[in-house]
Amino acid sequence: MMTSQERTKYCLDTNFIIELLNGKDNAVLVYEEIKDAPLTITAISSVALFEILRGKEQNQAKIQKFEELRKTLEVLAFGEKEAEEAGQTEKAIHEKGLNIEIDDLLIGATAKTHGAILITNDRGFDSFEGLQLRSY
Repeated sequence: MMTSQERTKYCLDTNFIIELLNGKDNAVLVYEEIKDAPLTITAISSVALFEILRGKEQNQAKIQKFEELRKTLEVLAFGEKEAEEAGQTEKAIHEKGLNIEIDDLLIGATAKTHGAILITNDRGFDSFEGLQLRSY
């Protein structure tokens, strides 16, 4: 029998993964709570993490931790549905007189389209209507 947590899909934002790899208490606590649920990452976050780990991060232990975590994550693609969602959301946000970073827009549209709860502490997602968020 599946529990509600197992049916809940979580999408890990870049900032969450970085703080998890750095051993930040709040990120570690949330990860321990959700680690048995389906975990995902967007293709956008995946590229950003690659850039961070290959450029700035030379800590082999962190790179190894990321590689182990990456094996457990489903990568959510960014395709036509996600692009349509991003376009509609950007228009709605701009109509409110607000702005959103392009990476946040693409990550949020992907998580929303795939029905995943986005784990983040980035306030940039607050204006993203219909996106399920969980702060840590």
